[in-house]
Amino acid sequence: MENKNYLYIDSSEDKVDKTRQSRFVIPKTNKIDYLIGEENYSEALSEIEKTLKKDDVNYWLLKSEIYDRQNEYEKSIDSINHALNIDESDEIKTSKANTLYKWAKVSYFPELEYEKALEFVENALEILPESEDPSEFYFLKGEILEALREPVEARKAYLIAYKEFDKLEEFENQVEYLNTTEDTLISISGSYFYNFTPSDSMIVDLVKEDDNEHDPDAIAVYYKNEKIGYVANSDYTLIDEVKSASKIKNSLNDNAQAKILFVYLDQYIIAKVL
Repeated sequence: MENKNYLYIDSSEDKVDKTRQSRFVIPKTNKIDYLIGEENYSEALSEIEKTLKKDDVNYWLLKSEIYDRQNEYEKSIDSINHALNIDESDEIKTSKANTLYKWAKVSYFPELEYEKALEFVENALEILPESEDPSEFYFLKGEILEALREPVEARKAYLIAYKEFDKLEEFENQVEYLNTTEDTLISISGSYFYNFTPSDSMIVDLVKEDDNEHDPDAIAVYYKNEKIGYVANSDYTLIDEVKSASKIKNSLNDNAQAKILFVYLDQYIIAKVL
């Protein structure tokens, strides 16, 4: 028996035709909404075609919703674009941004198609109205950029997602300094093993260890006569903007020192050779 839950019965007595016990009237939740709620998408699409015209923005928005629920994001976006041609409201722009976000997160990101996922998230952020919270979009962008091994841009995205704008400004200043300075910079590795917690402006001593059996170019780092690490000298402890121990060893004198500037990306202790 066909389910008629989308309709309700009007049995009031003031009807002209007393021979009928009841009659159907238009409900608050119409048939299309009911069919979508029941996941009867093919019939819902048929009902849209029968009852709505293509110049009605709801025609395209309802079709977009159906396609979105079926993860047919390309068709969903196409329908939203038609809706935007009729009405460029913030509500519809938000709907498009959300669909692009889902398309990136559900389809492309899990399939390791990171470049395409990033393109869709950036397109979503571009169209998202200023009145909407972009945090989820930036968090997904950060995850994608991490997967693309772009830690600097990923950090920026995460800081925006968490609304830590003071930290974002500080981080951007660090990036600018690293990219423009003519100072000789090093990174101090191994501090974890020496239980050392760095602070900005600490002055440390650089001591060459010519007899180091693991690395003849090793340069130990001391703070108040206590060893707290080494000048980074391997690919996994270096970043492009700093010098390795091998690069600076021959230019260091016996009383060489460095000044700790900041911790970069939560793992690189950046110091300037004095």
